Amino acid sequence: MKIRFALIGVGMMGRRYAKMLTDGIDGMELSAAVIRSDASLAWFEENIKAGLNIFRSCDELFEHPDTFDAVLIASPHKTHCGLTKRAFELGKYVFCEKPAATTLSETNEMLLAAERSQKKLAVMFQCRTFPVIRKFKELLDSGVIGDLKRIMLENSIYYRTYAYHRSSDWRSTWRGEGGGALINQGQHILDYFIWLFGMPKKVFADVKMGKYTDITVDDEVTMVLDYGNDVSGVFILTTGEIPVREELSAVGTKGKITMSGDSLTVTTYEDSSVYGKTSSENSRGAVSTTTETIDCPEPKSPYTEMLENFRDSIIMGKELIADGRDGLNVMQLTAAAYISGIHKKQVSLPIDPTLWDREVGRLIAAEDSKNV
Repeated sequence: MKIRFALIGVGMMGRRYAKMLTDGIDGMELSAAVIRSDASLAWFEENIKAGLNIFRSCDELFEHPDTFDAVLIASPHKTHCGLTKRAFELGKYVFCEKPAATTLSETNEMLLAAERSQKKLAVMFQCRTFPVIRKFKELLDSGVIGDLKRIMLENSIYYRTYAYHRSSDWRSTWRGEGGGALINQGQHILDYFIWLFGMPKKVFADVKMGKYTDITVDDEVTMVLDYGNDVSGVFILTTGEIPVREELSAVGTKGKITMSGDSLTVTTYEDSSVYGKTSSENSRGAVSTTTETIDCPEPKSPYTEMLENFRDSIIMGKELIADGRDGLNVMQLTAAAYISGIHKKQVSLPIDPTLWDREVGRLIAAEDSKNV
């Protein structure tokens, strides 16, 4: 069995998917594509093999359901929900680029549509396939650092200039993209953060709108997370700094794991919660520690691995690496951070979807009035 994909969106990511599928992935083929612009059509005709079904609109594609088995959605964020629901109505499978949607209400609608159709909904959170992140999770789950106490993440790898923010009229706007760094670059980081540590109970966020360039959405976010049971976390994402930093650390009662690039540093020691309460001296010196560095291979084909997993989920019932529920979790934390940042108060999770719907509506109205 070969799964025939219809690709919706032939921008930067869409072109990447088109090349992957036509270059060859076992059990999958590109059978159709929606291409609206003449420039994208010219690129497609030059770089992708002939003989595919080319449609100039999504309406036209969905009028020909016999040409595909699954849709690969790589179109602007605000279109994800509607396209997903239409595909499920036709009994098709869906693989969606991040974010799943731009509001909690839309993400819930996508999950309900998947449930009604009994078809798979996958989300492209490929960071879960990175060897270093998988090893981090393996160590964390093994209990090597004891009971988790503190988490710290700082990420500045996604540098974005004003030229990027204005590369498309929908980019970096509330109306077109549904947000900024959190709804775009931050989705990957938030996903693996949640995959590793679970969902926090409360969040307080400092959300900076247009700190580095003249945009109405966020380009830097700092979150303080409360997981309960005296577990706290700090999450820092910025898209405006020149220096590159990507570091994640988790501290427990028996050790610490630090991830930097593709390397992990693991420090272990006796149970600090016991030592701190029973030691007769005020010193770390009596605590024996061991430190190990683990170099992990660079991720080679994360997108291919995600697509192959999608294939295996359809054909063999294999569990998806990331599904619509994961997209919902990321959107929950995203919405909580935005609401906290806007109102400058701590917010409890889960968030009522209607709260974020109202906030987005207000932000879009304010943005529109600024652009008049």
